[in-house]
Order: sequence, then C-alpha cells, then structure tokens
Amino acid sequence: MKKYPFRYSFDVPESKKVRVIIDTDCKNEADDQYALVHAMMTPKFKICGVIAAHFGESGSMEKSYDEIIRVLDYMEIPGAVPVLKGADRAMSSDNTPVLSEGSEFIIREALKEDSSPLYILFWGPLTDMAAAYLSK
Repeated sequence: MKKYPFRYSFDVPESKKVRVIIDTDCKNEADDQYALVHAMMTPKFKICGVIAAHFGESGSMEKSYDEIIRVLDYMEIPGAVPVLKGADRAMSSDNTPVLSEGSEFIIREALKEDSSPLYILFWGPLTDMAAAYLSK
C-alpha cells in the first residue's frame, strides 16, 4: 500500500497485524467515507478487501461501490485493495441467501490458511455475512 505523508508514523510488527474485510454501504451516509479512510491508514490493519453493501434502495449497492472507488481515488491509492460487489438487496427470508462476489470473498478469506486473525467490519447491513454463513 502507498505510504502517505499523513499515514500514522508508527510501525506495527507483522505478527500483531490483523486481516480486515470492510463491508460498507458507503453512499448511504457521510460517516463511512471517513471510517474507510481511517481504516486504510491504520497500520495494524491488513485490509483484504472492501465490499460494497446495499442500503435498501434499488441500485444502492452500485452507488456504494462507486463511492468506495471514489474514496480510494481521492486517497491516490486506486486498486490498493480489491473492491467487491455485495448483495444488491436484503434477503427475502431467514434462509434464502443473496449470494454475491462479496459473500464469496468472505468465505475464501475465512477459509484461508493464515495465522493472522480475520475481522469483518460491517458499516451497514449484515446481508453479505448472512449469505456467506448460510451458503457453507
């Protein structure tokens, strides 16, 4: 990842870093953009990827996806981490997952052989986690 002039100025030993997936409805409200920038700048996080989440409107996942790309462009780190599309809508029932490349990414990362713990930050709906859980 690009080193920025404003990146926190301390190093975290590799053994103390954690893998992080961010699942965000980034275009819904203004707070997720700030949280995304902060997470990208945090040296303790190894960001595995960012998943665009829906926020209940038609086309909302696509809006979140575009906003994530825009934030990474503003930070001058386009392509620094994978940006994936999550579910485009809520689940219609408790046992009917809405599969997406985001939920499949969660499964792959969770099953990956890696000694670092994996955390998933949800800044919106839990649809992608529910789909990953239900599909395995």
